[in-house]
Amino acid sequence: MKIIKTIFIVILIMILIIVSCVIYAFKIEPYRVKINEQVYKTGDRTSNVKIAQFSDVHIKEDFTSQNFSKVVDKINSKNPDIVVFTGDLYDNYSTYSEDESLKDELERINAEYKFAVWGNRDYGGGASNAYEKLMYESGFKILKNETEILDINGKKIMITGIDDSMLGNPYIEKSSENADIKILLSHEPDVVDNYVEYGYNLALSGHSHGGQIDIPFVPDVNRIALSKTAMNDKYTAGMYTIDESTGQKIYVNTGIGTTHVSARFGVVPEVTLFDIWM
Repeated sequence: MKIIKTIFIVILIMILIIVSCVIYAFKIEPYRVKINEQVYKTGDRTSNVKIAQFSDVHIKEDFTSQNFSKVVDKINSKNPDIVVFTGDLYDNYSTYSEDESLKDELERINAEYKFAVWGNRDYGGGASNAYEKLMYESGFKILKNETEILDINGKKIMITGIDDSMLGNPYIEKSSENADIKILLSHEPDVVDNYVEYGYNLALSGHSHGGQIDIPFVPDVNRIALSKTAMNDKYTAGMYTIDESTGQKIYVNTGIGTTHVSARFGVVPEVTLFDIWM
């Protein structure tokens, strides 16, 4: 009798743990947001610039501009010099959109320079016209195979954004421009290998969501989740060295929102703050 009772209690505890994890994954973690701070050093390191990156917002019925407001607050709390968005604003524009309230939140992001690139979702579902208009009206410049040269704190910063690699037409020429740091923005991470010879110090990307689900000691779940998205097999989350000889790196932001399944577990939505010393 005691054995049966013990088994029953163990089963009950397991059920409670599973239910609690499911509730957390669908109702709690997707609405959290953390600041992931990275220090990047190059050159003589006499001056610094702060760059905040956010990615893959995937606005939809269960993650609205009201939820996104918390992300904006996090970004503004760090007073960045530059803010970059690496694509996928809406999840599916044809099924859910709220342009005006979303524009208000994007406009509220406070930085001297604001840049964005195209993601695959920014083209799909009739989103392209709305995305371009929204970003422009909220103070973002979309870099579509374009480069901007900035002078901040006496340092020259080159930022290049390429078009989406799935639904767009990415193409840039190698630049002979000298800069204290050269940054490449690309929605999909794996394609940055095509630009190693272009001399970018740091690439910033998104797209992968880090798989959204990362259960400790069960890595196959994360691998399966990542396989649902193309062009993120090699670089999936966090910082990687692209080329050991040059020190070129890529950071893959795991995003804000969700897609396919409205859940996150072990992959908390993030804003990345880069403190870059040149």
